[in-house]
Amino acid sequence: MLKENSTIIRRALILLDGALLGSSFYAAFYLRFAHWPGAEDWSAYGWINLIFIPALLINFYRAGIYHKIRYYTLRRLCYRLLLSFLAAAALVAAALFLSHATDYSRLLFLYFVGISGSIIAATKLTGKIIIDRARTRGVNFRSVILLGAGTGFTRLQTILKPGNPYGLKVIVACALEDLSPEAFARQLTSAVVDEVYFALPRKTRSLTIDPYLEKAEAVGKTCKIILNINENRRSKCEMARLEELPLVVLYPVTLDPDQLLIKRLLDICGALVGLAINVVLFPFLAGAIKLDSKGPIFFRQIRIGENGRRFTIYKYRSMIPGAEQRKAELKNRNQLAGAVFKVTGDPRITRCGRFLRKLSLDELPQFWNVLKGEMSLVGTRPPTPDEVEDYLLDHHRRLSIKPGITGLWQVSGRNKITNFDEIVALDTRYIDQWSIFLDLKILAKTLVAAWKGQ
Repeated sequence: MLKENSTIIRRALILLDGALLGSSFYAAFYLRFAHWPGAEDWSAYGWINLIFIPALLINFYRAGIYHKIRYYTLRRLCYRLLLSFLAAAALVAAALFLSHATDYSRLLFLYFVGISGSIIAATKLTGKIIIDRARTRGVNFRSVILLGAGTGFTRLQTILKPGNPYGLKVIVACALEDLSPEAFARQLTSAVVDEVYFALPRKTRSLTIDPYLEKAEAVGKTCKIILNINENRRSKCEMARLEELPLVVLYPVTLDPDQLLIKRLLDICGALVGLAINVVLFPFLAGAIKLDSKGPIFFRQIRIGENGRRFTIYKYRSMIPGAEQRKAELKNRNQLAGAVFKVTGDPRITRCGRFLRKLSLDELPQFWNVLKGEMSLVGTRPPTPDEVEDYLLDHHRRLSIKPGITGLWQVSGRNKITNFDEIVALDTRYIDQWSIFLDLKILAKTLVAAWKGQ
């Protein structure tokens, strides 16, 4: 992703704070005058909201309350909240003085600042404490690798020690000189890795991170570098901070967080619709599967998801029992070159299975994977662990996003593609060009293809 914070969520928080501040004014007015403000009262006193509320929200934004709170300590957050309130209150006090509003109740203003300050501080600090505690307990964390040397590297390890409130779990921390680029590449592909942190001295002759950046970019990992670099890389670059440490963030996968939020909402809605259809069709499909061959109704298999995460995929069984064990017997008939398996007229597929696959009905249980967040409606094809073992380094980039029920490969004439590298090219093209509109286009093409039985 290109940005770490969703603009939609940030704007929603600003609107929420505005609503809390407006409610605080009503509460302060009632406390001061023992009645709610009417039209006349509002014209006399309500104008103060037009100064205080926008000024305070602007101060919050400039202080990073809406986009940097993840990296603030509670003490630093309290300090910035206090400064923001003092600055906004000073502005209002100046406006009252310059307007010569001698009949304006100063006590109302003090009530307003006190109530709004208490409510805003309580919500911000409570939210910060809850989120920090959740992250220290392993909820919503990201797995990271630390590489580097010098004091910056030592400081980075201290900041990201176990139980840190930043939602970062260090799986490997190693001096750069002790880990070759090849060994680093193996680490990236053998474990769940979301980000890589580099921390190097400002001057060094023997250490270079270019080979490591190339490996990380090849598999689509976000890199964060605690050092200014002058070279222009193919990744998108953004400045960030981790406490007092400046970061240069390189994003080889540029997914906008606002669109990702919309994509997730679309996934949830689509999954609910798909599961509803599945419930309606289940008695008929389950009966057909059972009548056609012995074995379970559902097929479960371990697949590799985003950044190497393993999950269990669900489908309606379309093959005979023990089909996976017979896969080795058919390897010489594989029609695709590379780390993927496909056989036309596969003898393991049942009569009912051919019908299910023709209309893509066997995919219906995967909507449960989508609802759980393991998959998306649109993405890359989730491979099996044995397929990933045969991947070249560049192939791992297709694992840098969530897999999907359908994707660009499926609607680009998949029956005509005979080389795995072509599949990877389509997947990386999807990653590089991704947008909500592209997803909607692929979904529309998928529905047409399913209707035609292609």
